[in-house]
Amino acid sequence: MTNDLNNLETQIAELQKKRQAILDEQRKAKLSEVKAVTQQFGFTAADLGLTTGTRKKAATTGKTKLVPKYMNPKDPSKTWHGGKGPRPKWVKEFLNAGGKIEDIQIKK
Repeated sequence: MTNDLNNLETQIAELQKKRQAILDEQRKAKLSEVKAVTQQFGFTAADLGLTTGTRKKAATTGKTKLVPKYMNPKDPSKTWHGGKGPRPKWVKEFLNAGGKIEDIQIKK
């Protein structure tokens, strides 16, 4: 009787391994399909509902918003604090058009 039980346990373990291997293969195939469709249609993480919500977390962790130092002359609602990270597109366009960074600085 114990021998039969051990055989069943072994068979169950082998079947579970086979099941997992099949699931892993299906998952890999579906992931390739999803990547292809995402790339084809240009979906972003936000489009797919995969954003992490880090902006909300930052606001609740006590971080303060930086004071803007520069303002877009064509659209005053667009500002930039001049800190870390890449320059906003409107700043790059302004500078590429021959403008000087001092020209868009907010005067105090």
